[in-house]
Amino acid sequence: MSETQSRIQIEDFMSIQDFWILCRSHYRWFAASVAVALFMATYYLSTTADVYTREAAVMVKLETSRGTVAQSASGNDFNNMALVQQQTNVPNVLRQYKSLALLTDVACRLDSITDRDKAKRAAQSLQGALSVSLDDEQSTIINLKYQDVSPERAEKVLNTIIKVYNERWLEEKREMADNTARFIDDRLLLIDKELSHVDDSISTFKARHQITNLEQVSDLYLQQQTESEAEILKLSNQMHMAQYILDMLKDSKSRYKLLPSHTGLESGEAGEQIAQYNALLLKLKNSLEGTSTQNPIIIRQEERLDEIRQNIIATVSNYLKTLQIQIGTMEGFNADVKEKVVASPDQAKRLLAVERDQKVKESLYLYLLQKKEENEISMTYTPVPTQIIDMPHGSSFPTFPNKKSIILAALLIGLLLPAVVLFVKESLNTSVRGKMDIESRTQIPIVGEIPFYGEEKKRKRLRELFESRKKRIYEPTPLVVQHDNQNAINEAFRILRSNLEFMSDTRQHKNVYLVTSMFPGSGKTFISMNLALTLAIKHRRVLFIDGDIRRATATRTFGNMQMGLADYLGEKVESIDQVIYSHGDYPSLSIVPVGTTPPNPTELLSSPRMQQLIEAMRPLYDFIIIDCPMTETLADASILGHHADRTLYIVRAGLFQCRQVALLDSHVESGKYKNLSIVLNAVKPAGHYGYRYGYYYNYKY
Repeated sequence: MSETQSRIQIEDFMSIQDFWILCRSHYRWFAASVAVALFMATYYLSTTADVYTREAAVMVKLETSRGTVAQSASGNDFNNMALVQQQTNVPNVLRQYKSLALLTDVACRLDSITDRDKAKRAAQSLQGALSVSLDDEQSTIINLKYQDVSPERAEKVLNTIIKVYNERWLEEKREMADNTARFIDDRLLLIDKELSHVDDSISTFKARHQITNLEQVSDLYLQQQTESEAEILKLSNQMHMAQYILDMLKDSKSRYKLLPSHTGLESGEAGEQIAQYNALLLKLKNSLEGTSTQNPIIIRQEERLDEIRQNIIATVSNYLKTLQIQIGTMEGFNADVKEKVVASPDQAKRLLAVERDQKVKESLYLYLLQKKEENEISMTYTPVPTQIIDMPHGSSFPTFPNKKSIILAALLIGLLLPAVVLFVKESLNTSVRGKMDIESRTQIPIVGEIPFYGEEKKRKRLRELFESRKKRIYEPTPLVVQHDNQNAINEAFRILRSNLEFMSDTRQHKNVYLVTSMFPGSGKTFISMNLALTLAIKHRRVLFIDGDIRRATATRTFGNMQMGLADYLGEKVESIDQVIYSHGDYPSLSIVPVGTTPPNPTELLSSPRMQQLIEAMRPLYDFIIIDCPMTETLADASILGHHADRTLYIVRAGLFQCRQVALLDSHVESGKYKNLSIVLNAVKPAGHYGYRYGYYYNYKY
């Protein structure tokens, strides 16, 4: 990258000071944007209901290994009597607080809704306004937050959620305990019948054989036999319980029944699997309340339940085989002991067998009675699973909408939006904005900067409108130079005049200036006419030639003369004096109008009479200004350029692109236009672009 390109990029970058001046000049944009933003914010706040937030905190109590809720570290004897074997899972509790099933019950209770579908829709609304979180990963304290337009209703919702959850939890525990109680009652009824039958058999046997007391066998043998029979009794009891659970699992009718959680099985793995199975079955029942069996979540839970059921069947089956092996071993040992008491009477053997069966039934019956009592105690003593740490509370001020934040945001947006628009607009602007845009790209001298005239015309138009209150009829007058006027545009033309006087060589009569531009609307006619007036005010002899034969803008401004340049070049008049007119207000200013508009302007300008006119007028005038058409679309400028000593190229700010400055260098290099200089037109005040760009000359006497 060349040094010139680097310098151009640095100079094109807008500084903070420039951007501040640019924003300050458009203060009306910022005022309007802030007003609209504040109005919208005020309207939003006036139409948006205040939302209040209420918070509550509950602690999930830890469950013991047997399933009761632990109350304190000191322990409680009743905790060891419960049958429900389930550990507390705080994340599951967290999820249940936001479950649709629980919130449906809450909606029904709050609004007395009987329609289930309507209650589900209300529950979805509650679900959106409720947030549940933990204090930290290791904590068992759950924070509940609810937002509502009514703080009283928000507190009521939180209290109802906590209450409904506790009630549902207690209901699930009671259902599990009821199932266990029914199982124990069924077994007690069956064993009671079997025990009565055994008692009747013993009584009948003793009466038939008139036996009052059996002969005592050796203490050692009896002790061994008693111990082996006790072990067989224990193993048989577990085998009966395991077989019952296995039959229940294989029965399709008992698919959705809870399994007995306390069966006396010594297999820890089977106990854990049964507790997991019961917990998953309860979760599946709760999930079925809010959805259908086709829900993917329900299907996954069903699959997980079947998997656990198969695992329990496999575990219990293996445990049954183990029990059978153990019973066979003990029975073999018992048979050896029995062989040693062969000498005992046959009646004693038969009686002992019946009594052994009686003891088995009695021990099983007593075991079930004990479990029934434990189950009754657990049903009677079941505390709630959660404890309220913080009652529902909250600030009396609404949490939404945040009025201060919204007003502040509206103010910031109102200030930021115009700034962004101005920055983007200025960044995308590739046109010439001021003197530095040209000086950084070319060595062609700039002999003058003419400020933008539209602002003065606009203020004058508004002033005339309010003063006259008549129908607005406005004819723009490009002749802005006045003798005693000291405004910015008059001072700019005076500076341009001084620069031209410094550059001109009037003694050698090199005083012919060609005024042209690249685009229409650049203001070449405006500048050439007012430049001529500025020179005439200083009593310089000035000849203004309207060389723009096609448009004749200057001719219409100065006054339509009947004969002019076209008539002279077309040889309709003989003498040049016939087409030169003096300005009424400024005698030193002479004008050569267009005259009759010809069909062939290019051919006329190529006439030898044009050269004769210029050469004849050089000694008579200090300055000869030729208003010429555009350079890029017509050949007129290049034809007239042969007769000119200097070229004033009009560059209009905002219209002329920066990349087109290179074309002016090509004109200089080719020598197409002699002594080319630039006049920068329509430069806006400094505030529009910053110090580096705009016209910031301010003259005060």
